[in-house]
Amino acid sequence: PRIQASQSGPQELSSDHTLFSNADGMKVAKSCSQCRVAKRKCTPDPIRDGRCLQCSTRHQSCSWSATRNTKPLLLPVDSPSPNPLVRVVTIEDDVRDELVDLYLKLIHDKPHTLFHPSHLKSRIRNGSLAKGTLYSILALAARFSTAQGTRERTKHLFFQSAKDRVKMSVDDISLDTIHATILIGNICGSEGDSSGEALYFGIAFRMAQILRLPEPSLDDDEVMRESRLRTWWSLYMIDQWSSAGLNIPRQIQDSNQFQLPMSELDFHSLAPGQPVDNVSQITRPGLWGYMIILVRVFGQIQHLHLQLADGTLGNSGIETSTRQLASKFETFIQSLPSGLQLTTENMETHARLGIGQAFIALHLGYHHYATLLYFPYLGSQLTHILDRKLFATRCKYHAAAFSDLLRSSNETKGCEAVYFIVAHMTVISSSALLHTLLFGQEDELFDTKRRLYYNFQILLRLKAYWRGVGMMVSLQHKSAVFRQAAL
Repeated sequence: PRIQASQSGPQELSSDHTLFSNADGMKVAKSCSQCRVAKRKCTPDPIRDGRCLQCSTRHQSCSWSATRNTKPLLLPVDSPSPNPLVRVVTIEDDVRDELVDLYLKLIHDKPHTLFHPSHLKSRIRNGSLAKGTLYSILALAARFSTAQGTRERTKHLFFQSAKDRVKMSVDDISLDTIHATILIGNICGSEGDSSGEALYFGIAFRMAQILRLPEPSLDDDEVMRESRLRTWWSLYMIDQWSSAGLNIPRQIQDSNQFQLPMSELDFHSLAPGQPVDNVSQITRPGLWGYMIILVRVFGQIQHLHLQLADGTLGNSGIETSTRQLASKFETFIQSLPSGLQLTTENMETHARLGIGQAFIALHLGYHHYATLLYFPYLGSQLTHILDRKLFATRCKYHAAAFSDLLRSSNETKGCEAVYFIVAHMTVISSSALLHTLLFGQEDELFDTKRRLYYNFQILLRLKAYWRGVGMMVSLQHKSAVFRQAAL
């Protein structure tokens, strides 16, 4: 088989009851010199011979091979090991590389932007990427493989292996560990595991604060500087979304202290080792930079909705806040460069350049956030707002525009939107469309039914990739309604 896994507990080498001898029967050190100095547990790396797991994870030199010409004389079989089980996963290079390409194409630069693509691939090939990070990437990508065997044998295997690796090296405060916990948090969210999502994102937030992201180190090249910056902004985006979904306080406050991410094409063209002073032609912001501008407005929409829920804002305040946020959306669209405006030509151009999905993610986000802003005006609670009908009409417009763009993107090669959060946005779009179906004008019904039907087809497609989509649809009892509306 091309993908194999075995599960075994690592030998516990730091127990006082564990003795080793060399060929002459002399007692020798039970751990490498690096672990002895650091006063940490020393366990073998099941992947790399000649190194311990702790040094391998930290990319440190290791004296393991110099002290391991030994055999165990006594192991405490009745004492449970404090270390988790290690899943030893072997995968052929071509399968691994296929999954990494799928991740970069379908996931990366949409819900998060963490890696310089060519540098990531180089680290994977030379074995310097932390295993927890690699397994997390493979776990996200395996579901999209065209090979059934790869899908079935790697989705849960890689995910569990990634968590095992992170748990074993959770004290390794590094960019690799932050990336692994971000990816694992995303997978937990897609599985409906809200506690796991909050836990792993929380670890990522705290490590980022300890490392003082996104502030660069003096010896960082431009690839590393931008990677740190993009990681921090990814955490900002995650914070906005997860705090709302999990109803927990935000960890990163709004600030204009740090620059926005550069153009994706400029970032991809950087070479590792390129000094900072040679990047005067860099364009900022790129697609992800504009996504951050949008998500700042999303944060303010969340705050408005909280005020609506607890009744702390009167009618005049509600209308004023809605108008102010509507003005920010209008300014955003008008300020977009002509090359980033939503046109068929721009969509096809970005697809040819390999960043079509990121382009679509930006515009799907715009219509989603606008739908959320106006969504409360579909109900009967805000009947005293003077422009309630206008705001309700705008909500239905953006919900329809989202559905139309989703369909166009999935019909355009290189623009497909299949990451997990698309399902949540599609459900919101469909909820607004259902209002049109029930209370709209006769001439609106045909197009509304068509959009509802297509949204449902998208959810079915996403359900095949993401288990949480099934739970999402079931909880909201939309499936039967969509089917009926499509008839």
